[in-house]
Amino acid sequence: MSKLQGEEAFQQYFTSLYGDRWEQIYNSLLEDDCKIARKNLFNDVENSDLKALAVGEPIAEWPHCFQLLDNFDPTLWNQEIKPFYRMDPASIAPAKALEVEVGESVLDMCAAPGGKTLILLEDLFIKENALDLNGKLIANELSAKRRHRMMSVFKSHLPKEVRKKVEITGFDGSKIGLFKKSEFDRILLDAPCSGERGLVHKKSELALWKEKRSKNFGIRQYSLLASAFSALKAGGRIVYSTCSISPYENDEVVAKLLKRKKDQVQVEKIEVPPMSEATEWGYQFLPDKNGWGPIYFAVISKLES
Repeated sequence: MSKLQGEEAFQQYFTSLYGDRWEQIYNSLLEDDCKIARKNLFNDVENSDLKALAVGEPIAEWPHCFQLLDNFDPTLWNQEIKPFYRMDPASIAPAKALEVEVGESVLDMCAAPGGKTLILLEDLFIKENALDLNGKLIANELSAKRRHRMMSVFKSHLPKEVRKKVEITGFDGSKIGLFKKSEFDRILLDAPCSGERGLVHKKSELALWKEKRSKNFGIRQYSLLASAFSALKAGGRIVYSTCSISPYENDEVVAKLLKRKKDQVQVEKIEVPPMSEATEWGYQFLPDKNGWGPIYFAVISKLES
């Protein structure tokens, strides 16, 4: 592991990973991240009203997703239940890969800011265009500041009867597996990570960057994943996700779980999502393709005893 520090170390490390492609990836990270409008299925806005809300053409790769028009203004969505949620389209893939079904018990372990949670709630509580509130979802977020932001998202996007079914907690995710053992059918772990898109815009932080920083994130992420695995029922599914481009925080975390849990765990192979590419254990959106991401995710099942 290199002991270099700062932007030189950052550039050297990621060049070693991505080769000639790195320059294009890096330049894409410097650009503003891509945002689209995902329709809120808890709001019955008609497609004929979309243009008035500064929403453009549908995005073929993702159902219920639309381009934002140049005249987009957040106040246009100032309804009691907002008709859309603005998000990076790559963030949809981990939430949909969890394949939540009506009536299940679901944990979103690091839930803020809440966009992925909204998707989980739609899959959990909407069946044949009608509400079915028999399921359970815990939205956990350790950070009080981020938890408050998430609660604001829920208030503006969810009807009261759905909000009442969401339990909001502030536990350290790495401890949840100790007191909620084998409790959940589905767990989304969108783990805190290096977040290189944000990092490249923070010169003071980039000046301190070391390869060890990413490796240390991987240690914390594995503790969260091991906790999630303990909290998962046999036969259940975890989707592990980050917005990092470092293998220390992505495939290597999943590989550690496979090594330590051996015959208890299986990584599921799914159809590669549009605009993404397969890695050894998961799938990755890199922003040099079309501005989406970066997002990494892997689909993990807990085998029956």
